[in-house]
Amino acid sequence: MLKKWVLALGLVSVLTLAACGGEEDGEMEEEQTEEQEQSDTESEDSAE
Repeated sequence: MLKKWVLALGLVSVLTLAACGGEEDGEMEEEQTEEQEQSDTESEDSAE
């Protein structure tokens, strides 16, 4: 009986961490894309 509770708790913990970790990646990609677009625009402005 105790093994089932430990297994269930472990699975819930893993799923919770996976769900929380996934959100950060999406935000980071958006920020990196915005920063890259800004630096691209700045380099085009200085080239003119």
